[in-house]
Amino acid sequence: MHNTQRLIFLVLVIGWTIFRLVRYTRLANSKRPGPAIPPSGDSPRRPAELPTAPTTAQSPIEPAGGAGSRLARLVAAAGIFAAGNALIWPILFAVPAFEQVPPIWRLTAGVLANLFLLRFASIAAARVGSGSQPGADDDRNPIK
Repeated sequence: MHNTQRLIFLVLVIGWTIFRLVRYTRLANSKRPGPAIPPSGDSPRRPAELPTAPTTAQSPIEPAGGAGSRLARLVAAAGIFAAGNALIWPILFAVPAFEQVPPIWRLTAGVLANLFLLRFASIAAARVGSGSQPGADDDRNPIK
C-alpha cells in the first residue's frame, strides 16, 4: 500500500470513529424511553420523572445566552479538537522514534488521545459559555 492510500484510510477511520462517538453520545443523552423489555420481578421499579417547571421569560438584566455564545462555545471546542489532532497524529506517524511501533498501536493511541481531546474541548466550551458575570458597576437595569 502506498502512503497516500494509508493516509486516506487513516482519515476514514478517524472520521468513522468520530461519527460513531457523536451518534452514541446523542443517543445516550436523548429522552427516549428505554428498551421494551419488561423489568424482572426482583428488580425495583424506577420512580417516574417529576414534571419540570415551565420556563420563564429571560430577565432584561441577566446577560443573554444567545446564538453568539453558542457559536463561541462551538468554535472553542472545534479549535481545541483540531489543534490537538494537528499535534497528535504527526507526532505518532512522523517522529522517527515511533517507526518501530506497529501502526495499529499508534492508531489506537491516537484514537484514545482523541477521547481525552473531546473531554478537554467540552470543558473549554463550558468555560467559554459561562462568560463573565455582571458586576456591581454593570448598568443594565432598565428601571433606573
